[in-house]
Amino acid sequence: MAAATEPSGAMAAPPSMTRYQYLVVALCCAANIADGFDVVSLSVAAPVLSKQWHIDPAVLGTLFSAVAVGLVIGAFLVAPFADKVGRRPVMLGALGSLAASLLLTGAATNIWHLLALRFVTGIGLGTLVVCLNTTAAQYSSVKFRNMAMATVHIGFTLGMMLGSGIAAAVLGTGNWRTIFVAAGLLNAVTFTLALFILGESRDFLVRRQGPKDLAALNRLHRRMKLPELAAMPPRPAAAESSANAIRAMLAGSMRSPTILIWIASLTYALVGYFLLNWKPTVLANAGLSPSLAAASGIITGACGAVGHLAMGLLGRRVGEGRLTAFFFSMAAVNLILFGIMPAAPIPLLAMAGLTTFFVVGAYTGLFLVTAVMYPSAIQNTALGFVVGFGRIGAIIGPMIGGFLFSAGLTRMDTYIVFSIIAVIPAVTMSLVNRLAARAATKPGGDFSAEPAAV
Repeated sequence: MAAATEPSGAMAAPPSMTRYQYLVVALCCAANIADGFDVVSLSVAAPVLSKQWHIDPAVLGTLFSAVAVGLVIGAFLVAPFADKVGRRPVMLGALGSLAASLLLTGAATNIWHLLALRFVTGIGLGTLVVCLNTTAAQYSSVKFRNMAMATVHIGFTLGMMLGSGIAAAVLGTGNWRTIFVAAGLLNAVTFTLALFILGESRDFLVRRQGPKDLAALNRLHRRMKLPELAAMPPRPAAAESSANAIRAMLAGSMRSPTILIWIASLTYALVGYFLLNWKPTVLANAGLSPSLAAASGIITGACGAVGHLAMGLLGRRVGEGRLTAFFFSMAAVNLILFGIMPAAPIPLLAMAGLTTFFVVGAYTGLFLVTAVMYPSAIQNTALGFVVGFGRIGAIIGPMIGGFLFSAGLTRMDTYIVFSIIAVIPAVTMSLVNRLAARAATKPGGDFSAEPAAV
């Protein structure tokens, strides 16, 4: 029987979901739970670790940024190897390296060990995050694809909450190493499950067409209740270069909103990753116990999930660009309020949760605006650039926080600085919204024909 393919030559999406496909999506979610745990591990351990090892805030900021540097390398240099050697070996390699690096982090004896291991952890995370989304999408039916990818992303939030909960339970005794050992064991379990559950990408098998690939493809088809193939379909055409997409993003009336969105992504990440990495330390310095400071991740994680949901539910009604600008504005206001609040546990935790709600919701809005603003032919490239500029901000943001605290700035002073930074994406997204609405009223405008959607 001939295989169903897309016009591009890629394998058509499965028409429905089977137990095996749900199992693969669940595996991707579990891997992202481990990712969320990995990302938050150093930030929740930092208050105790920095006191035990007498780490300067500027050095601690460098440790935070080492993961972000590794993320960039993993996403842009390592993950593409999945197209050459297969998605399964690359994912297994990433999971295995994460398990090893985190277990070794639990045994680290000095700053240099930590720096190297956090860098390796970042490479594994950057590699895996690209593959997880693609795998969940490729194994899902068209109808279930969005829900599958949402499930994977929810896993990241659950992992951050899990890491914060474990940290809250163990940091009272000063045992920060347990956090990394637990994260490493979680990745080891996920790696073992992936060995037995994860199959190769159907698209990769069709592109490679090795001697055993038809048999491998039919094994997948049996598990997904798809018709078996008597022969491989024709190889799909090679993907076109993204150069034309980049030129389109920067041509004519698209240039200004494109640059504004890149600025918004960069400055969002400066604020967002400062909060992610420094919040437990800031709360501990404000008088909260290390356990309670770590537990704040559970509260802020839940608030972040609600922020995603709120943007998703209200974005279309209010207008994605308008609501995103509002969320960034409220994030700036809440950062100031958090900075000037007295060191009382309950108000501080509540304000940390509210700030996360707006910051995380605004981040979701950036992706919604990008998807609406660009035509489908260049959406992937456009989203990739938004992520890329965000990774740059993820590297710089924690370091800025470390330098500010090292220079003697108080919590109020530091949060006012970051609230000023948060105003920048609020302004740029407001300008993007105006430009999109203006373009939509002109014949042949580059933006969506529905201004309210932007």
